[in-house]
Amino acid sequence: MITEILLFLASASGSLPQSESEWRDAATQADAERLDGWKKALEVGREGAIQGGDADMIEKRSPLFDVDAAQSNSDLPAGLYNCSITKLDGKANGGLPYISYPRFKCRVTDVGGRKHFTKLTGSQMTIGWIYSANNEQSVYLGTLMYGYENALTPYGKTKERDHASVVHRIGKDRWRMVFPYPYYESVVDVMELTPIK
Repeated sequence: MITEILLFLASASGSLPQSESEWRDAATQADAERLDGWKKALEVGREGAIQGGDADMIEKRSPLFDVDAAQSNSDLPAGLYNCSITKLDGKANGGLPYISYPRFKCRVTDVGGRKHFTKLTGSQMTIGWIYSANNEQSVYLGTLMYGYENALTPYGKTKERDHASVVHRIGKDRWRMVFPYPYYESVVDVMELTPIK
């Protein structure tokens, strides 16, 4: 199933540049703007969670939600990962200031010299490509797929499905993906990734 999805995504994304550093050529205008504003989104989301009474959780998971946490070598190595998503500052959309979901499994694979990311478990998956941006940041562009679906909506076709994040290494064997201004629920979503050894 995952192989079929991967091949489908690759064939449906003929406009993707061969150079991973040129992520802007692949991103929709809306996602490029969201990604350019990731720092502001993380600052607002973090402050919203703190004001909502979750300062202890923010501090406990430091530096996950720190704007300046990115370290050198953002490249996400191929392999299996434990991943968890936290939604910050969902009050404006009727949600909670801080929601953290249980861990799930993700996979990063090398496909023709490019990195492909797949959330493997859970009711909602995200599937797409990771582009190198600079030494401290990569960019992920993908699409939402529900667990009951057998077909993938290609990135850029439906804004409700499009996912965009910056990718940072924030410690030894610890990465994050920051999704600024997602379509649903929160100001920012932060995915924490640690390799399964």
